[in-house]
Amino acid sequence: MTYIDSVVTELPKFRYSTGDIISAASDWLKAAPTERSLFDRLSHSTQIESRSFAIPVEQILSLNGPGKRAKIFTEVGSQLLTDVIAKSLSVSGLAASDIGALLFTSCTVPAIPSIDVKAIDALKLSPSLTRLPIFQHGCAGGAVGLSLAAQMAPEGKITLLTSVELCSLIYQASDLSGGNLVGSAIFGDGAACAVLKRDSGKLRITATASHLIPNTYHLMGYDILDDGTHLRLDREVPQCLAQHAPDLIPSFLAQHGLKPSDVRWWIFHPGGAKILHALEESLQLRPAQCRWGWEALRQHGNMSSASVLFALAQFLDEKPYAPGDRAFMLGVGPGLMLQCNLFECVA
Repeated sequence: MTYIDSVVTELPKFRYSTGDIISAASDWLKAAPTERSLFDRLSHSTQIESRSFAIPVEQILSLNGPGKRAKIFTEVGSQLLTDVIAKSLSVSGLAASDIGALLFTSCTVPAIPSIDVKAIDALKLSPSLTRLPIFQHGCAGGAVGLSLAAQMAPEGKITLLTSVELCSLIYQASDLSGGNLVGSAIFGDGAACAVLKRDSGKLRITATASHLIPNTYHLMGYDILDDGTHLRLDREVPQCLAQHAPDLIPSFLAQHGLKPSDVRWWIFHPGGAKILHALEESLQLRPAQCRWGWEALRQHGNMSSASVLFALAQFLDEKPYAPGDRAFMLGVGPGLMLQCNLFECVA
């Protein structure tokens, strides 16, 4: 069995309120009044109060081409990753030599080699540890990563699940599509690190499963064009989740002899207010049962694969649970796929 011992988070230094971002976007969209009005309405409806970015918003607005984005990701991202791992080792009282495996998830820039190499060197982690960088799970990477990391945890050693997402680097000034406007209104930057152990921890991982929803390839992802990566985000995503989650989640739980009413706590990927509303309503949950996704969204926006780990970190910090309670995590990512993780609360 594998346990989650701790989850810590880290933010880049440039932080803006939603009002700040709306003001900054007025220059971006000054020649497109219809899109500017739409962006303002989207921003006010997100329920996001603030977001953090790797670079000042003025520099985000002037990004041009993939080269500069990759350089920023390598420099800022590797420092964030090093910092969040160091913080995690300190919180859990671990030494570099205790780490036997490291999984790194990000869908910002497909850097080769992955920036986890820089963090391993900086922190003097074992050069022989097992590494697994993943990219194409996108927003679901944090939830998928927990499932994979649980399988990687070696006997007598610790596995780290890490995430760095600098979603601001995906911004494209020339793209006035609805998907890019929504992405610019909700995405933020952040990093997280979870410590997984074989013998003890706060949450025991009892079951995991992923499910692809047929014929939804087009709903979410990236379009790779000559000037770089463009966000693809269809307005049908919340409706699709509301249609499929009420069947998929009970089916997953039934395989383990459970019903949704047997699960007390729910940790959802904070992909956006519409997604959280759709999941909460379709599963008939009380707000108090699933508030951590909302809190992560309100405080930080959607940070892709790191977001669900921010929600999990707050859940563990608040500790609303009693030993024996069950908690359920849902990741949502391109495919369109759902990642189900079931936990038993231990301590």
